Amino acid sequence: MSANTYRLSARERAEQKLERSKPANVRNHPKAKLQKKVRTYKGLLGAFLLLPLGLITAFTLVEVFFRAMTRAEFWRSDQFIFFTTGGVAWAVSYLAGWRPIHAYVLGHELSHLIVARAFGGEIFGWSASPNGGYVETNKSNTWITLAPYLIPFYSMIVMIVFGLLGMFWNLHDPLALPIGKGVTLRPVWLFYAALGLTWWFHATYTVKTVLTHQSDLERNGEFFSMSLIFLINILLITALYLCASPAPAHEFIELGRCWLGTVAWAFSLIRQVFA
Repeated sequence: MSANTYRLSARERAEQKLERSKPANVRNHPKAKLQKKVRTYKGLLGAFLLLPLGLITAFTLVEVFFRAMTRAEFWRSDQFIFFTTGGVAWAVSYLAGWRPIHAYVLGHELSHLIVARAFGGEIFGWSASPNGGYVETNKSNTWITLAPYLIPFYSMIVMIVFGLLGMFWNLHDPLALPIGKGVTLRPVWLFYAALGLTWWFHATYTVKTVLTHQSDLERNGEFFSMSLIFLINILLITALYLCASPAPAHEFIELGRCWLGTVAWAFSLIRQVFA
C-alpha cells in the first residue's frame, strides 16, 4: 500500500514542494518555526497526557474485564461468544493469507473524505486501489489526517446497518433455520460476529499501517499521533465492552472506580521512584 494515503489539494501540494526546495535559512521562516513548535507541543501533550490516559484506561479495562470473566461469567454471554467468533474468523482468514487490501484502502480514504466533509472541507478528487489511494481537499487538521486510525469504518457500517434493521425488526427474535428441526438463529448474533470481525480487521490494519512510514502520522508528529490513536481505540473498545455488559450503568461506575484506583496507584509509584 502506498504511503501517500492522504493529500491536500494540488495547489497546497505545490506550495509544500516549493517550501521544501527553499534553502535552509529560508525554511527557518517564522511560519516554519511555528509549525515545528506546534509539533513539539503536541509531542509533549502526547507524552504527558494522551499516552498516560491511554495506559491507565487500558490497565483499568483489563482489570474490569478480568473480573467480569471470572466473577460474572461474561464469557458465557452471547455478546462475548459471537464477538470472539467474529474475531477468530478474521484471525483464521488473515493467517490463511487473505489480505483485503482494496477494502482497507477504500475504508481508509472514505474515512478521510467523510471527516474532511464534516469539517467543511471541499473534496477535489479521491482514489482508492490495492496500490494505494488519496483524498484531495482544502481542509486539514488532526482529526482529518488521523481519521482512518481512529474510526473503525466497517464496524461503523455494521452498527448503522443493524441499527436501521433493529428499528423495524426485533433482532433478538429467534429464526427457524431450514437445516434441522429446532435449529434457530438470532439475527443479533450476526451483528456481534460482524462487529468482532470488522473490529479486528480495523485493529490489524491500524497496527500494520502505523508501523510503516506514513505521512498521515508525520503531519502531527508520530509520537503524538500514535498516542492519540492508542487512546481513542482504547476508549472505543471500552465503550463496546460497556454496551455489551448486562448492566452498563453499573459497569460504568465500576470502571470509574477502578480507573481512579489505577491513577492513585500510578501517582504512588511515581512518588516512590522520585522520593
